[in-house]
Amino acid sequence: MKRTKMALSVGQALAAMGIACLLGYSGQGHAQATADAPAASSTAPVPPSPVDTTKKPDDKKVTELNTVTVTGQLAALQRAQAIKRDSVNVVDSISAEETGKFPDPNVADALQRVPGVSVNRSGGESSQIAVRGFGPEFVAVTINGRQMATASGSRAFNFDVLPSEIINVAQVNKTSSANIPEVDIGGVVDIQTARPLDFSGFHGAWSAAGVNSNLTGDWAGKTTPKASLLGGWTNDDHTFGVLASAMYYKRKDTQINTQANSWYTNQNISQLSGLANPNYTNVAVPETLASNILDETRTRKGFSTAVDWRPTDKLTFQLDSLYSSYKVDKLEHEFGEYGNTGDIQSLTTDGNGTVTQFVRKGEGPNVMANDYVVSSIPSYEKSFQNGLNAAYQIDDTTKLSVDVSNSKAWNKESPDGYFLVVGAKNFGTNPTWTNNGNSEPPSYSNILAPDNFNNLTAHCCNAGGQTNDVTNNVKQYKIDLTKAFDGQLLTELDFGIQKTDQSVKSVSLSTPNGILCNAYCGYTISAPADAIGAYLYTPPSPIHGVSSPGVPDQWIQYDGQKYLAWLATPAAYNQLTPEKRAALLAGLAANGGTLGSAVNPGSFNKVSENQKAFYARALFGGNFGTMPWQLDLGVRYLNITSESVAINQPPATLTIDPNDTSNGQVTYGPLAPQQADGGYHRWLPSMNFKLNLLDDLIYRFSVSKTLTPPELSNLYYSKSYGTRPNSLTISQGNPQLQPYSSRNYDMGLEWYVNDASYLALEGFYKKVSNFSTLISSPFPFLTNANTGQPFIWSLTQPVNLNSSNIYGAEFTFNYQFKNVLPAPFDGLGTAVNYTKVKSSTSLGPSEISAGGKFAVPGIGDSANASVYYEKGPIQVRLAYNWRGKYLESIAYGSGANPATRSAYGQVDLSASYQVNKFLSVFASGTNLTHQHLYDYSVYRNRFLYAEADGTVYTVGVRGTF
Repeated sequence: MKRTKMALSVGQALAAMGIACLLGYSGQGHAQATADAPAASSTAPVPPSPVDTTKKPDDKKVTELNTVTVTGQLAALQRAQAIKRDSVNVVDSISAEETGKFPDPNVADALQRVPGVSVNRSGGESSQIAVRGFGPEFVAVTINGRQMATASGSRAFNFDVLPSEIINVAQVNKTSSANIPEVDIGGVVDIQTARPLDFSGFHGAWSAAGVNSNLTGDWAGKTTPKASLLGGWTNDDHTFGVLASAMYYKRKDTQINTQANSWYTNQNISQLSGLANPNYTNVAVPETLASNILDETRTRKGFSTAVDWRPTDKLTFQLDSLYSSYKVDKLEHEFGEYGNTGDIQSLTTDGNGTVTQFVRKGEGPNVMANDYVVSSIPSYEKSFQNGLNAAYQIDDTTKLSVDVSNSKAWNKESPDGYFLVVGAKNFGTNPTWTNNGNSEPPSYSNILAPDNFNNLTAHCCNAGGQTNDVTNNVKQYKIDLTKAFDGQLLTELDFGIQKTDQSVKSVSLSTPNGILCNAYCGYTISAPADAIGAYLYTPPSPIHGVSSPGVPDQWIQYDGQKYLAWLATPAAYNQLTPEKRAALLAGLAANGGTLGSAVNPGSFNKVSENQKAFYARALFGGNFGTMPWQLDLGVRYLNITSESVAINQPPATLTIDPNDTSNGQVTYGPLAPQQADGGYHRWLPSMNFKLNLLDDLIYRFSVSKTLTPPELSNLYYSKSYGTRPNSLTISQGNPQLQPYSSRNYDMGLEWYVNDASYLALEGFYKKVSNFSTLISSPFPFLTNANTGQPFIWSLTQPVNLNSSNIYGAEFTFNYQFKNVLPAPFDGLGTAVNYTKVKSSTSLGPSEISAGGKFAVPGIGDSANASVYYEKGPIQVRLAYNWRGKYLESIAYGSGANPATRSAYGQVDLSASYQVNKFLSVFASGTNLTHQHLYDYSVYRNRFLYAEADGTVYTVGVRGTF
């Protein structure tokens, strides 16, 4: 029945366009050519497109509205409002204030000011966005209408790799139109760069600034540089132009975070710890408590070029090239206290079974260790995109364009990281864990002082393996044909075809085959302080609500490379048992004599996708009496085939470490390559209707069908194994997954008060099906040598199973007080928006069960409010950005329980002063109120994660020429 209904809707759409074509040609004069250029599409533009030959640019790019020339943040608001008002589909955008000056240093930070857009924040920056509650995987991103590769390892686009200085407009398409080259349930974001033929003669802009990031909010520590240069030339007759830009950004940052990793529920502590108390059942306990300090250096570089050439009045070429890199060097200093349900000797719980306190044993194999962790987590994402567009004006009403692009992104830092642990067991004490309630991390007491260099023991883990090496390649080919009409009904017909080939390859590099942990895990080998470069580390001052109340003032750290080198020496391995020493020496010989990283074949995954698309779209226009209307009617057809290739290497044996029963030691079997195909095809009709009830009052209504492809990680065909004995897991992908599918309905009213002020209320309803849901089942695998029985693993695989209705409303109020307040207050303005999003599926405590859990992550409210002042040489903007609590994950961590992020709001301030027409000074501060992130699992007192990043200040000068 559903297929029949869909076929009818597609057939009706195509028939309507066929009739429309006939109507257009039967209009007055049979749509004879006129001297004017064809009418532009009233749907939000999808660049690249040829430059309007009738346009006469000024010396520099400005906005001219109501005969008043304006630049700056007011001009940016006016441009964004004009884009919204002129489009037929629902669009919001952010515009550059002037050449090379985007409102925020990060594109995602700027986009969060768009109604319905919220960000994923970490490390003092925003990297990914959500639209109307749908997370990064549900939002497509294009650069000048072209798909850009990303090394995120998923379909989510990392905005932090893009230099904001090259951007002209960032446009969010919230409803679908057939000619938009990408389709996604959340929306499509198109990043549009400046065009050379929009300028005249020699022109450019530059900036230089200092950046300071500090946890305390003071200007302290190291100040780092930020600089950009953009310049171009356009000939006098505007037939040839070149534009190039370069930028450099560096920021040093210190982050404090505390984490529990996961929560294990339904635990029978009486059985696990051998206790007689029958009340210790159905208990929820945390996995660990880790206090972390991350010292980060973030470096962003970018270079772009654009060439416009119009050899004739009918032919235009546009060439674009973009290169960007984003390097993050992270050194983590951690004090860890890992949990083990096997050594709890007493506990208390609340009414929800959440542990409120437990006391651990001071003797035996499972005594808790003070873990001194050193971790390096490097990332160096590089990406480029090249694109060529050729547009030919066949006649005054017909245009043919061909677009070819390729893009590549890669991140190959996996071998350079490490995660290493040296420990000291708390013999003779009873470490006591305390739950500190709803707004503060838990804490440990009764532990040994973490400054004793004489009782250090080796433990684990690996060189490499902190990130995967990811390579993403995209090749895209498009042909578009546009025909304009001057009839009474049909105004434009668009047709196009598109082919996209994409591949994503992922592999990790780490110490091979677990040889380090199999030898040293268990805290049995003494580690001399001088041999590993041990020293006493002093962390930054604790931050309330983020730091554990029990975090030490100092703890032991060491040189990770020295530690790795020492573990491969006789001084270390001669302390091992003969059996372990022999296994380690064999592993070292096979790995070149070191514990360094090597390719892990069992982690290899590659997904290749081939997409073919066709679209047809008709634009209609007319009047209902005195009310002008426009209709965008179209259909897009997608055909996607995919291939998933992986190499599996399953464990051959699993042994519970007798010196640490929370740790499983593994040997691996032979490699097992495997491959599977997948794919689907869909018809995606869309309709956008716009009616001017009054000159300044617009009504909109949209209906469409959209889809989101399955997550790449769910298409990976390899298996991953979690080998903690209290949580044995096997996770594998499903190459036959089908896409998420959504039927969308939008309706709204917009009242435009003036060219910088409007009031809008928009509602939306999305009926989404085919959600990927993780299904787990018991799976006996490998034999427990202690019991002779098989280990029982939890085998988890995604399947298309659930559906949900997502609905909500957006309210926007932008107002400029120019004609309301007297001088000097007439430079004041405000921009406020609030988005309410609900889902028909939720995951509250009453819905938690052992299997079949489902809810839609990311659903939550968001709001933005800003006050700005712009008059004469002065510009100031104070902004508050807020995102309500939302579900981060259905199955987080090894405990596979839900994770929720608490509501978060921060205040930002920016200001500038124009010294003269060529020079201005500026300053900005983000997160002035020092807000922090806080995550929990199901109940707020089941703490998961807290993070503090402090405030970032930027002070500099900007010039134009």
